[in-house]
Amino acid sequence: MIGNFNVRKEIFEDTQYETLHFELTLDGKEYQGHYKDEEVNWFQMQPDQENHLMKLEDLEAEVKERLREWEEQ
Repeated sequence: MIGNFNVRKEIFEDTQYETLHFELTLDGKEYQGHYKDEEVNWFQMQPDQENHLMKLEDLEAEVKERLREWEEQ
């Protein structure tokens, strides 16, 4: 289950290269990544390299949902 979730900033805001930078906590471990064009790209360490109960597909779906909610604010 995702603990803390934070959108840190928009990179290249208002350009074609605009990307969201996010960070989250999953089972006590911190992860970061970028989101652009409906795709989640993880920094190292990546969640699929750990043994989490939440599947990567489910985690990315939750990340996408939270980012959509953030964009609507």
